[in-house]
Amino acid sequence: MSNRIVQLAVAICISIIVYLPYAFAQSEPMRLISTDASATELIFALGADQDLVAVDVTSQLPKGYRELGNIGYHRTLSAEGLLSLRPTTVIGNEHMGPANVISALKKADVELVQLPSAQNLSQLRNNIDRLARMLSRRDEGEQLIRRIDEQLNHLKSNSLSGMRTAFLLAIDPDKPRLAGANTSGSALIALLDGANVANFDNYRNVSAESLLALQPDIIIVAGRVQKSAVNELLAANPILKNTPAGKQKHILAIDSNTLIAGLSVAALDQAIKLAEELQPDTP
Repeated sequence: MSNRIVQLAVAICISIIVYLPYAFAQSEPMRLISTDASATELIFALGADQDLVAVDVTSQLPKGYRELGNIGYHRTLSAEGLLSLRPTTVIGNEHMGPANVISALKKADVELVQLPSAQNLSQLRNNIDRLARMLSRRDEGEQLIRRIDEQLNHLKSNSLSGMRTAFLLAIDPDKPRLAGANTSGSALIALLDGANVANFDNYRNVSAESLLALQPDIIIVAGRVQKSAVNELLAANPILKNTPAGKQKHILAIDSNTLIAGLSVAALDQAIKLAEELQPDTP
């Protein structure tokens, strides 16, 4: 009997020795670094922001939020800077880099999550689901997707029904850029059920005269500052007042931060506001 007790005690001790390091590893707090605005937004929306230790320069934090490290721009990251923050996970998009930084993170056994920049709702939903699973926030992810579906239904009731729409990136009002296919601007137009006046891919510089010829019913402006974006655009390009959009006062500004890294949850909020402004009498 005594030998059995000794054997059992030895087995228990061995189990403890083997298991303890694993238990400590499992209890180690997650340390997240977000390298783009979209990832940061989703981390907050899923309620995992307490694990954030650093964000990139484009990420918007709530006013008065605790101070976080800043890792710069997602295309010009520093491996030394990232690793000095001892991250367990780095989250960004497919454009983060350069390549040697990605390689260094992998060699350091840092979990790397690269979400594709969402150019449509399907991609946004997939990003939410993937990140929610990785962060063990499945319930929060499902709630967020339900909220998006509710917003989409609201947008359908305020549909622009194919109205000719131009999305202008006007950080420099003297040199506006028109959004073509496969852009965040085009994705926003699709959310509103408008018809993009551009017949090309990506963004291209556009003259005021060319835009006048396209006869847009609606012009959405993403400027440096939302409140002054429309006035600055019209001051630099007064001819736009003669477009159908200008005559109907359908030149409206959007918060450009909501589209920096693709379609975002905040962009949906912006789309609803635009739709309600354009069709105020729709119930």
